[in-house]
Amino acid sequence: MRAVEGVQGDVPLKILLVEDDEDDAIITRSLLQFSSGPPLIVDWAPSYEAGCASLEQQQHHIGLIDYNLGLKNGIDLVKEIQAKGCHMPIIMLTGQGNESLVVEAIKSGAIDYIPKHILSTENLERAICHGLENSKLTNELKLRQSQLELSNRELEKRNAEIRRFYHLLAHELKTPLTAAWEFVNILLEQIPGSLNTSQNEYLTVIQECCAHLDRNINDLYDITRLETGKLRIHIQPCILEPIITDVVTCLGPKAKSKNIRLSAHFDSSLSTVKIDSQRIKQVLLNLVGNALKFTPTGGEVTVTASADRRCPERVRVAVQDNGIGIPKDQLENIFDRLFQIQDDIASCSPGLGLGLFICREIIKLHGGTMVASSIPGRGSVFSFTLQCERK
Repeated sequence: MRAVEGVQGDVPLKILLVEDDEDDAIITRSLLQFSSGPPLIVDWAPSYEAGCASLEQQQHHIGLIDYNLGLKNGIDLVKEIQAKGCHMPIIMLTGQGNESLVVEAIKSGAIDYIPKHILSTENLERAICHGLENSKLTNELKLRQSQLELSNRELEKRNAEIRRFYHLLAHELKTPLTAAWEFVNILLEQIPGSLNTSQNEYLTVIQECCAHLDRNINDLYDITRLETGKLRIHIQPCILEPIITDVVTCLGPKAKSKNIRLSAHFDSSLSTVKIDSQRIKQVLLNLVGNALKFTPTGGEVTVTASADRRCPERVRVAVQDNGIGIPKDQLENIFDRLFQIQDDIASCSPGLGLGLFICREIIKLHGGTMVASSIPGRGSVFSFTLQCERK
């Protein structure tokens, strides 16, 4: 018998033979005595009950169990000891004519089988080595699975802590921000008194900063809802054109401040879509806002909505710019949570790295897909699909 890992050198290999026929037991033990490899200790259990008691002690490396054991059989024994927590590798010894029971024996937990009419030292060695090696691999797999489950539990625990932190941070920031924003608006409306030009400019900057911080806080809320499955969308038949027009109007001043041409184009035969209009507006504000951010002065950003050529039952919305583009090695991670483009422009005004992740998840909730393509130095295209309303 070749060396088996875990049973080496002078360490004896302990085998339990469960056999109620004494003559067969003597033959089997004799055949084992001629095996090569590690020294053997073969214990004999002459009955089902004796075998069960010995196996429960788990003092052997492997078991050889005869199928016929009086009123019960070897398969019953394997099932019983496994139910009691014993998972020793078992080789079933079957009589001639019992080959049909092999599949049942393997399903019950036996690692191998040997028909008695071909029982030999060589066959016993082969089956024992196979059984021990298989058991070793099974134990290693169970250990790795246990370690993986532990790692997953730790990871889920950390994710839960991050979600709680997101929610707590958003909650703690929202209240004072709301108050600050309200007072800034009161001052800009000149309710307490008139403002000079410089004061108006300073307050406008503060107002823009409050708006930026508010968007980040809302992203924190959304990411928490997404990861807990609590972000809900309310689907209704809608026309895309006014939603896109509203986004272009809203971001028009930002585009104008950078001398960027911001425009929208619609397919004249565009169908009504089934969407949550507020969430789709949120997605478009993010995509167009990013396009403006990464497009240099004098550039162009275009929003288009048209029937999807691949699937007429869907509408494709795209935001295209002729900005700096995205490096290929970063494009594949662009929708990852917390991912931020490594770029001089991005470094000057970094966000939380949540916007595109949230956008993609919102589109997924609509049953659509979002993709990005880009050529560094020439610009990027972010597009998503939406389901049309059935007529």
